[in-house]
Amino acid sequence: MNADLDGLLEFLLYVGQAKRTFRTGWVLHGVEKVESVADHMYRMAVMSLLLPTLSEESKVRCMKLALVHDLAESVVGDLTEFDGIPKTEKRRRETEAMLYLTSLLPADVGREIFSLFNEYADQKTSESKFVKDLDIFDMLLQAYEYEKLQSDGEFLEDFFTGSVHNIKTDIVKQWLKQLMDCRASGEQFQLPTDSNLNTMLKHILYDEQGTFLYNFPSSELRSKSNLCISTKTNLVKSMKHHRS
Repeated sequence: MNADLDGLLEFLLYVGQAKRTFRTGWVLHGVEKVESVADHMYRMAVMSLLLPTLSEESKVRCMKLALVHDLAESVVGDLTEFDGIPKTEKRRRETEAMLYLTSLLPADVGREIFSLFNEYADQKTSESKFVKDLDIFDMLLQAYEYEKLQSDGEFLEDFFTGSVHNIKTDIVKQWLKQLMDCRASGEQFQLPTDSNLNTMLKHILYDEQGTFLYNFPSSELRSKSNLCISTKTNLVKSMKHHRS
């Protein structure tokens, strides 16, 4: 057994726990199919790629910050104001969690991840401020999605009234304005769900005559792809049948 790889494996298992740690605010507000901490961090990392005025170096740093900033929650959980825990105590618990998690890694990697965690928490660098705004914007975008998916009106209004004024950077303010305009107008977007998967696949992969649109390198690969699509489609049909 390799001790270094043991530590790496344990660290990755904790990262996996972030995929099973649900975001507390949504749970308390009765949201269906609540996102995980990992879901949240992933879209923030993608958002970092879309910041138009940042250098490539800054974008990469923002991505790293986004992927690390809530990692401690895989150990301590998603602590919020509803838990009655002061911010100083929250920071202490999360810092201890990150000290443990990074101790599982080779020293240089562990130091980098712990430094990224502290950089985000301290909110002194321009990149950390951008990522903080992305943290808020992703929450609001997620609230908008839940309102549309559950067709329950603006039942997450508290998230908007309590957070829209906390976004500071001009770029993310523009994104926020677009989101708020869409929400106010009642404009409908086609959100991806299992219920419209068949239509999406047909539109993307087949022409009006039902001919497969993509030329794969071999007939074997095409056959495997068709089988995969067929299996997925049948799975969705089966799930819909059981629900009804």
